Amino acid sequence: MPPKEPVKKIPPPIARPPISDSSLVLLPDNILEGFQERLETGIDWTHEALARRFHRSKCLRDDIPTIPFSKGLQNRIQKSILCGFLDENSPISLQDQWEILLPLTQWDISRFSNEEGKVCFRSVNCITENVEKLIKRAVTAGDRALLRKELKEVPMLRIFDSGITDLDSGLSEFTKLVTLNLCGNYIGDIDAAFLPPGLKLLELQANRISKTETFAEHLPPTLLYLGLARNLLTNESLQGLPGLPRIITSLDLSENDIYNLETVLDGLGTLPYLKALSLAGNPCSVCMGYSSIITMKLPNLQWLDSREILPTDRPDEFWEPHPDDYRSNYFNFTVLRIMSIPQPPKPDKGATTTFHVELELPFLDSKRRNFLMFRRNESLREMLPPPEYESELLLGAKTSPSIAGPSRTDIGIDLETTTHESDIYARLVPKESREILNYTVFESNKVQWNKMINFQEPTVRIFCPDLVALRDTFQTVVTLRLVYTVLMGKQGKPEKPRKSATTIKQPPGESRVILATIRCALKNPDWSQPFQHFHWDDSLGTNDAMHWGDGDLAILQYSQGPPKAAKGKPEADALLSKQPIPDNLTCHFCFGIDAIRF
Repeated sequence: MPPKEPVKKIPPPIARPPISDSSLVLLPDNILEGFQERLETGIDWTHEALARRFHRSKCLRDDIPTIPFSKGLQNRIQKSILCGFLDENSPISLQDQWEILLPLTQWDISRFSNEEGKVCFRSVNCITENVEKLIKRAVTAGDRALLRKELKEVPMLRIFDSGITDLDSGLSEFTKLVTLNLCGNYIGDIDAAFLPPGLKLLELQANRISKTETFAEHLPPTLLYLGLARNLLTNESLQGLPGLPRIITSLDLSENDIYNLETVLDGLGTLPYLKALSLAGNPCSVCMGYSSIITMKLPNLQWLDSREILPTDRPDEFWEPHPDDYRSNYFNFTVLRIMSIPQPPKPDKGATTTFHVELELPFLDSKRRNFLMFRRNESLREMLPPPEYESELLLGAKTSPSIAGPSRTDIGIDLETTTHESDIYARLVPKESREILNYTVFESNKVQWNKMINFQEPTVRIFCPDLVALRDTFQTVVTLRLVYTVLMGKQGKPEKPRKSATTIKQPPGESRVILATIRCALKNPDWSQPFQHFHWDDSLGTNDAMHWGDGDLAILQYSQGPPKAAKGKPEADALLSKQPIPDNLTCHFCFGIDAIRF
């Protein structure tokens, strides 16, 4: 009798919050003007995001001057070392320019320019490969026309950051081009009739291309690589993807505004030889199951977002993604550990002391988004009267209740009698009850003091049906705050102060002090790395946390007792051995999104 096959258990259905299409990209008709500007007020972008947004704002202008390819090429040559050798009216001979002027220029750059100047010099003079070799042949022949002729026969041409808006017949003269780089210009449409017939690599990153159907099917049939990163592409712009050359093997669509992954995959399904695809920086790249959906729909793909797809990265069997997998995800923030927080003073009778972490995420708070959509209120505070004790303190301080809070002396802190190892706990300030914390601020669970504090995992988990907001969050500098709170009950009777202890007269309610403020410059999520890890300690002398690269801080282990010598352990296990807790305040935490890979 044959053995019975094991019964395959059906996984329970995933509980999914309801999602409406209107929550993704569409905005209601009665939205207030300037909503997007108000939403982005006070956002701290990373340097890379600021550069992209600056170029994008220039691309959206209506007063961009028209500069054809020929004019852009001429402007670029005039800034390079080619200019003097191509000038027919130059009073200096080719030989003198080669033996005197060119070495002097190169010597000045190497001796007196800083690193930025050297980079700019190389950038200006990389129009093609082996520029000096081309010049030398013209100098040897004593013929400027030879240099102009051979320049038109080069296999590679780089004309970037030249303000080009259109292609013209000047490009058709480069008949032997294999690689063409037109990045960083203002090209809005590609007239494929001017492209050389043997072109294999076409780089159009950082332009203002907003549609592909006008040129995709007219591209040279030999094209293997097409770069369209950092343009103005959306899902409506991808109708031309099926018309791309069939032999194309690499396509870069990163850093655009493509939000529906299903539309992209439908368009790329007709390209049988596609081996490399880049979608990082698009809203669709942060959807649930991003990598698994792509590797399942495009089985021939070998590289995704510059990462090799390994056999373990592919789903074991075919599965049908849920529609919500394409348009939602969870944002996860995890505090791995916080070590060496100064021990707080003993609380008064009836008081509860706790620690927690606050995380500012302006884009991910749906309440703030809805508030700004229909109301103009920059303060984002409820106009409610403060509690009685707040009114008395604020009135005594003669300050505006909506602007300033009580000082240290207002709440009865006697700093002269403070004998604790750290006076930071003497800086408690009553929490203002009118402040709306659900706008941009997300709190962790509250825990008691320990030499090494651990929070629940994930510490903060936010459902995100707006992929654009989730994408933008990973292009910002988020702020973390480590907060110490003291909660006093109304009926609590504090003990008589001891001479050796800190004397703090706390009013009923919650008082708090911020122990550390940490800034984290997030990166675009990497589908092969579930989390981005950060390290911060107060010995760094800055509020900026260190990005841990591809490292995993979770594998580090610490011991509150004296370290024991590890005998017989291989070097590979060195990181896993327990380390002594550092003496200075140290934080390890990470950010990620759900189901980057299954």
